[in-house]
Amino acid sequence: MAMDAIQIVKEAEEKAREILDSTTAAAKRAAEEAVKNADEEYHRILTQAESEAEMIKNRAIEEGEAIAKPILEKGQSEAEAIRGIDSVKLDRIVDIIIERIVKTDGNS
Repeated sequence: MAMDAIQIVKEAEEKAREILDSTTAAAKRAAEEAVKNADEEYHRILTQAESEAEMIKNRAIEEGEAIAKPILEKGQSEAEAIRGIDSVKLDRIVDIIIERIVKTDGNS
């Protein structure tokens, strides 16, 4: 009878060890799966954030170009107008500026 009790205790210990090993392995697999899922979610969120950042950047560039376009066009038309002044008018303008800056006696 004592041998039967020892055998029963040994079998119970063996079952407990198997259960412990099984739950340890399951916990390890669950932890690895959680790490894998977290890594996948991290990459998904990162990819989404990069995509949104690219869209925001492109939208800002488009808005900037839309604001700058009329300014550039106005500057170009003014530059063309200045380039289009004939040399006689330009000479007169230069003479008037010189006359105002330098007095008639040569002292400024």
